[in-house]
This record gives sequence, structure tokens and C-alpha cells, in this order.
Amino acid sequence: MTAGTTTGMIILVVATTCDPHRQAEALRAALGLTLRGARVEVAVAEPLLTPLARRAADTLRAFGHIVGADLTEALARADRVEVWT
Repeated sequence: MTAGTTTGMIILVVATTCDPHRQAEALRAALGLTLRGARVEVAVAEPLLTPLARRAADTLRAFGHIVGADLTEALARADRVEVWT
């Protein structure tokens, strides 16, 4: 892997925030990570609080990424972790 690339990496996005806008931003950020070739897993406090968060989660799932990952298991698989509080 070269500097600046995430190809082949598993990145865990943890969204513990209860703020609807932060939660949606975390899920949109997870989508952005996939554009650089990363596999993304999202551990998020349910329920998803906005239509934007739900749409981002649906898109991630449609592309085969995990949304609603078990935090302990996902941490064991992750190469990198991004936390949204």
C-alpha cells in the first residue's frame, strides 16, 4: 500500500453521536472512504436519525459494506478506525 491510498484497507467508522447531523456526516464520510478503494464497516448507534443517514447506510449496504457492525468484532478486523462523537 502506498502513502495516501486506502485500497484493500478495512476502515471502521464508529458513530456514537446522537446528534442527527453528525451521524449523517459520519455515514457520508464512510461513503467517501469507499471512493479510494477501502472496505468500510460502520458501527452506529441505531436508529438512524435522518433520511440522509438512512440513504447513506442503504448505499453502503448496496455496495456490500457492513452497516451496524458489532463493535468488538469490527475492531478486530479493522486496519484503521475513525470515530465520530
